[in-house]
Amino acid sequence: MDFKAAAAAAAAAAKHESTEEFLEHKRKKRWIDNKSGYDCFMLHPRSLYGCHWSNRQYWDWRCFKETSDENIEVVKLICVCWLDVSGTFKISDLWPVVLYELVYVPFGEKPRGQWIGLSVANFLTDQNIYGSSSSSSETAEVSFNLTEIAGHWKSGLIIKGAILRPK
Repeated sequence: MDFKAAAAAAAAAAKHESTEEFLEHKRKKRWIDNKSGYDCFMLHPRSLYGCHWSNRQYWDWRCFKETSDENIEVVKLICVCWLDVSGTFKISDLWPVVLYELVYVPFGEKPRGQWIGLSVANFLTDQNIYGSSSSSSETAEVSFNLTEIAGHWKSGLIIKGAILRPK
């Protein structure tokens, strides 16, 4: 890689880090996608809903050092039969007429032992709700969930959050 390319890559990385901001007491993170210029959001577990999350018998809340040297909370599945992790997000916080992808970010101890992106949905934001003065346009939300209700017990999954990003 030549010097100009390395400098451009460093500038892009610095721009990405400088545009990251935590929202709602580190329950969410917002940044600008370098490729598209559109907003991206990470919804950390405290901004999501999980079945039995308040019960320490099933879930363990832990601190995790983010790449930006910020501590965030992640949640580790101890053991449940009914897995249900869901969330909502205000559409008015997204860009109009953009195809977004929703990706859960879990850490699986098996088989790889690494963070993975699990794409669960794509949706197109509607131009008609932007600029409208109706209260319904300001409260419109996208809802999403990750569910596994088969009869066997599940364990070991660590959930970092859900990402909304341009596809």
